[in-house]
Amino acid sequence: MAKASQKTSKKTSGGSTASAAKGFRFFSKWKFWSLLTILILLGLGTAFSYVPEEDVPGFLEQVHAFCLRNRNNLILKTGLDLHRYDEAVTVRTTGSPDIAVYFAPGKQITKGLCQFIDSAKQTLDVCIYDLDLPEVTEALVNAKNRGVSVRVVTDSDNRKLKAIDRLEKAGIWVVADERSTIMHNKFVVLDGQKVWTGSFNFTENGKIRNDNNALILDSRGIAAFYKEKFKEYMSGNFSKTAVIKTKEFGKTSLGKMPVQVAFSPSDGVADIICAQLSDAKACVYVMAFVLTSEKIAQKLGELAKNGVEVHCVLDRGQARTRYSQSQYLLSCGVKMDISPNSKGKMHHKVITIDEDTVITGSYNFSDNAEKGNDENIIIIRNVELAKLYNKEFKRCLNGTKGY
Repeated sequence: MAKASQKTSKKTSGGSTASAAKGFRFFSKWKFWSLLTILILLGLGTAFSYVPEEDVPGFLEQVHAFCLRNRNNLILKTGLDLHRYDEAVTVRTTGSPDIAVYFAPGKQITKGLCQFIDSAKQTLDVCIYDLDLPEVTEALVNAKNRGVSVRVVTDSDNRKLKAIDRLEKAGIWVVADERSTIMHNKFVVLDGQKVWTGSFNFTENGKIRNDNNALILDSRGIAAFYKEKFKEYMSGNFSKTAVIKTKEFGKTSLGKMPVQVAFSPSDGVADIICAQLSDAKACVYVMAFVLTSEKIAQKLGELAKNGVEVHCVLDRGQARTRYSQSQYLLSCGVKMDISPNSKGKMHHKVITIDEDTVITGSYNFSDNAEKGNDENIIIIRNVELAKLYNKEFKRCLNGTKGY
């Protein structure tokens, strides 16, 4: 009996061992094929993320956005200097000078600004709310040292920054607004011929965290408007004492492109924006740090009620303040989204209209920007430029830039 029991035990033991071995082999195969499937999917997803957004079929847009978002977030985390999206684009048009456009976060916007400054031969008039980028500071000092006349206007709250101190020690003439209102412009006039403008503060946050835009316009007519306002600032007139209205309503052209420039508080910028919005027939896209202006919100709401597609992407912090017009706009049928940029700010101040008009600049869509702060906008009618900014709208909406 003991021997039989021993044999039975051996059989049972052998069967368990065989079953365990089969189970292990099955688990190993399952693990292998699962890992292989994951690797294939990752490879396909990565490859799909490199398909240009405009070539992606509509039913696959969200899948593409998912792949692109994860790819770019991973690139950002690794710190590798790899291409994430089109940060610098040259818009080429027939019969008009090219327009260089830069987007942030990314490195190209600062590189483009420094190259712009380095190209100055005679004058640089810099009107900047905030400056802490050492490379930009050095570019301005170098311009001064090679004989360029460099003048800087800044906000008094930022007068004591190290960068501003460095400029003054180099002999650069700096003027601050010395007022409780904000000198919020971000523009540079080069040789009375070219203008750099947009939403980009010359700061580390502006470069690597916040959604921003800047563009270079080659036009003596456009430059003249910015230079005239700069001259007023240099004389010590800011905010409500900067009363000179932009001549000829700021209307000029960039080659064949109609352009309008306006400054607040002198020019009534909100009315100018609403007049542009009144012409909207199909769609209006808004990227905004602040949207508290009742006048602009009412116009957007009116358009939505009349069947125009109105879609806004707002900064997450500002959209939730009690002054935000987001709830009112929602009640009017406006599509409202919060920026997925959790590490920085949705700092654009951009409106595109009917895919052929772009409004951009330093002007937040607020009463402070309208009535007290020194701001600027530029309105450009150009289909290719509008397409580019609408592409940026989609990137910001889907969070695919890598945050």
